[in-house]
Amino acid sequence: MNRTVALRAFFIFTLLTSFAAVTGFAAQVEIAEVLFLIGGSLSALMLFFALSASAPAPVPVRVRSRR
Repeated sequence: MNRTVALRAFFIFTLLTSFAAVTGFAAQVEIAEVLFLIGGSLSALMLFFALSASAPAPVPVRVRSRR
């Protein structure tokens, strides 16, 4: 998993977690609280993957000049 995939997944899980939190507070449904906890855990995991992934480094290439 690279950094962009992990960040994209983090933002998706953050949106889903926010939606579950709003639904849980408005309707006081037990399943929304469970979805909030699952989404929060997955968001933290994806953020950990995004921060621990190494950034791609350029590869040095030798270029020969034409004459």
